[in-house]
Amino acid sequence: MAEQQTEQRIESNTEPQTGSDSRISASTGTIAPAAPTVSIIVPVYNAAGALRRCIDSILGQEYRDFELIALDDGSHDDSPAILDEYAARDPRVRVIHKPNSGVSNTRNQGMALARGTYIQFLDADDWITEDATKLLVRAAEHSGADMVIADFYRVVGEGTSRKGGLSGIDRVISREEYADELLKDPADFYFGVLWNKLYRRDIIRDHQVSMDTSVSWCEDFIFNLDYMVHAASVYPIHVPMYYYVKTEGSLANHAMKLSETVRIKRYVFDYYTEFFRQVYDEDTFARKRASIYRYLIAWASDGSANPALPSTKRLGEERLPLIVPDGMRDNPFIAAHQASRILDRYLERIATQFGLELGEVRVIVFLHYGGDTADFKALQDYLDAGRVSATRLAESLALKGYVDSSLTLKGAKLELTDKAAPVEHMIDQAAADFERLAMGGSQAGAALIAEIRDAAARGEAETREAVDTARRAADVGNDDVDAALDAAAALGATGAADAVGAGRDDASDGVSDGGAAE
Repeated sequence: MAEQQTEQRIESNTEPQTGSDSRISASTGTIAPAAPTVSIIVPVYNAAGALRRCIDSILGQEYRDFELIALDDGSHDDSPAILDEYAARDPRVRVIHKPNSGVSNTRNQGMALARGTYIQFLDADDWITEDATKLLVRAAEHSGADMVIADFYRVVGEGTSRKGGLSGIDRVISREEYADELLKDPADFYFGVLWNKLYRRDIIRDHQVSMDTSVSWCEDFIFNLDYMVHAASVYPIHVPMYYYVKTEGSLANHAMKLSETVRIKRYVFDYYTEFFRQVYDEDTFARKRASIYRYLIAWASDGSANPALPSTKRLGEERLPLIVPDGMRDNPFIAAHQASRILDRYLERIATQFGLELGEVRVIVFLHYGGDTADFKALQDYLDAGRVSATRLAESLALKGYVDSSLTLKGAKLELTDKAAPVEHMIDQAAADFERLAMGGSQAGAALIAEIRDAAARGEAETREAVDTARRAADVGNDDVDAALDAAAALGATGAADAVGAGRDDASDGVSDGGAAE
């Protein structure tokens, strides 16, 4: 009853709006908010230290057509008050206060309340980039895929590194192709977690896909297996958009008793094998049986951020920065700088998606809007680069197949190939995004700049707390890993012993959770 009262009170703060964002009830004649395109579900339990950073990142999304369903799972800290504060300010926020029932049951309640075409998940101690929901929805609508999966940032201390999967695949893939990729690394967080994916709510609803509340570990992975049995296609985005921080409270950071580890491992393995029986025909399943049984010795992999590696960057430096000192008066010089930097940040995401340099994408922009050019000096001027640098970028694009180049009496002729078409499409989208931002006036521009400026400084207190908890987290020792490997081999399943022998060298330290992040 308390839960219903809470939601009724929050919903009553929503001001009805007319127009495309509303609909009129035929039975009552009253105006009600239209169902949003995306429902973003965030379970919250004693997350006050990092909660504002998470919620701010959601409400600061460039994509605005969403509802945020934040479910307070019986928190004892300031989380309930923080959530109520946001709900009072933003009608898109729906807060549910409920007795503690665990993260799986809480997510199930969130899915039952969701009204969106798509469902997106976040954990309360993590956060997302300002373009995350926009990129996920665009990918889903453009590709028609039943699930979109994206890269993410792994945050360790004050460092961050990119983690991804499905390398080299930039097209829609079938369920069978996805299964083939899953076999290569079944315990990779990329496949197992919820928060780097966008789901179709109708698939969840029609096939009653839900979180398994009987286990406290691997439930993410089980959910994804169940969902993919009913999904026909997947589209990967090779752009990191989620910041994952492993915290001390995470089950993945605590060693379980060996008997419990083996029990859950075997429980999940039944789901895992059934998934492949559903996806593959009988002959294919038999042929790939040994690979399927390798799951028994697969160990969770969520990436790392080692300061000694060049791939690790200081948090806040992983993306092109936009830093404007507080208190600076409006002036045309800084406004021009902000506009240029925002455009470059849009292009940077395109470069990441297609494995290009920012300069290479800028060359494609120049050719896309200018057509074939023999005026190489104009290209140099646009790039603010010398002839050698501009030539290198053009030659690199030619080697990658995006540009055909030739020499004429007037100079170099550059022509975009068919391979550049998807890049050109995203460039047009970026241009439209910027135009909408400009039409929104100074308030919209200021809101975006406030969201993306000096990312290292934003939420400093929350980040430091996440850093401290990450440093306190303990990994499972080598002895536990060896014992679990031996236990897996002793399970007695056909083919398990061979799989253990084949994959023992691939096992890494950490709790085996079948790819789940909980």
